[in-house]
Amino acid sequence: MSRQQPQRDTPSRHVDREEVSAIARLGVPLAGVALADNGMALTDMAIVGRLGALELAVVGLSAGLAFETLYILLGLLTVVSVLIAEAVGADDRPRIIAIIGEGIRITVLLSIPMVALCLALPWLLTLTPQDPGVALMSREYLHALVWTFPLAMVFGVQADAASALDRARSVFAVSFGAVILNVPLSWVLVFGFEDGGGIGIAGAGYATSLVHLGMVLAMTVMLVRDKTLAGGFTIKGFVQGDRPVRRDIMRLGLPVSGLSLVESGLFSVLAVLVGGFGAAVLAAHKIVFGFVEFAGSFGFAIGDAATIRVARAIGAEEIWRARRVGQLSYLIGGGLHLLFAVWLVIDPDTIAWVFLGNLDDSNAEAYRWTSLLAGIGAAYLFINGLQIIGEHSLRGVKDTLVPMWLGAAGLWGVGLLGGLILAYGLDLDAYGFWYGLTVGSAMTAALYGLRFMRLTRNPGVSPLDRR
Repeated sequence: MSRQQPQRDTPSRHVDREEVSAIARLGVPLAGVALADNGMALTDMAIVGRLGALELAVVGLSAGLAFETLYILLGLLTVVSVLIAEAVGADDRPRIIAIIGEGIRITVLLSIPMVALCLALPWLLTLTPQDPGVALMSREYLHALVWTFPLAMVFGVQADAASALDRARSVFAVSFGAVILNVPLSWVLVFGFEDGGGIGIAGAGYATSLVHLGMVLAMTVMLVRDKTLAGGFTIKGFVQGDRPVRRDIMRLGLPVSGLSLVESGLFSVLAVLVGGFGAAVLAAHKIVFGFVEFAGSFGFAIGDAATIRVARAIGAEEIWRARRVGQLSYLIGGGLHLLFAVWLVIDPDTIAWVFLGNLDDSNAEAYRWTSLLAGIGAAYLFINGLQIIGEHSLRGVKDTLVPMWLGAAGLWGVGLLGGLILAYGLDLDAYGFWYGLTVGSAMTAALYGLRFMRLTRNPGVSPLDRR
């Protein structure tokens, strides 16, 4: 029998404090994971930006396209945390081990197209309206970065598994250490020591690959030693796999991957289109978008925490609690994104300096465009935070197919189409794309929020039965 709305003797404030504490306990460490995903890319941009605006544009565009593709593929595996959270609630150790093993097996298959795309991307860029130097220089960088992507996919599965097992602090420690290590390693490989010896833009790619190798090794040791999993992994089990678990991952994960394709595909298309306005405009676009992604690291952390807490509440048949988790996550995530939005509006020059270095004649145009895009970028930053929370809350109730179509309608149907009209039809250039993206994201965020509230409206009816 389903559990009903909490009785009058269940203090709502107590529930709120309990859930806020749980979200923070999960969210803070998971922010480290998200920062590792974005932090190393931003570090590469900041270090390479010292070489010049052209080099910054190369790293911003080529790495952006490659990582957006990676996120599409990783979307398939993000449901690992949901499935493991349910298995933990059911105390089903064999299923936990099977889910992790199947996740790793899938990454092996996904690595093949990812590596192929990375190697082909420099040639593909020659077919776009980019500065010829951008396409040419991207080959050097991407060939060094290519090893990152198989490792990043394995780490993604490991991190989701550890988080669902309440080992988020260990994930945070590994991720934070990786970001810190990437700074000196990337600097040395790019510029060398005092007497030189650096290998330029390729050094940033090699540094990121080496750091990801260390992350995978550290997480492997941690999971193997975990008391819940100790002795459970075998080579025979890994080779044979688990077909029912694989079906569950594919059934829930494919729509998530589809939504990642919708989002990442849009961002990649926008970067290519904005690049047609010149390297300085592209550099500014990537700076503002890079800051949005940095802020989004915290939004994704809150969102991932919401996914786990909502999933556990649904598993316990506490629909009222799942609804409250979603509401609290909106408040926390929206508040954090609002603070970052204010920062972007108030001090865009400092943000530009992080990526470009001191203002001079060579980067003055990129500085100017960063300031021009900061206002609309801040509006999108805040709205994007609400969109992230909505998407992850729905994922917690295993609602992944409808959000994929809602995202496609909002981001492509409204965002991209509107951006094209504004950019080229009304001659708003890069502004047009940002205005279109903001409106499309606002529509998507609203639809996600309304759907989550509808699915959790009746405390006695599971959201799984209302879809």
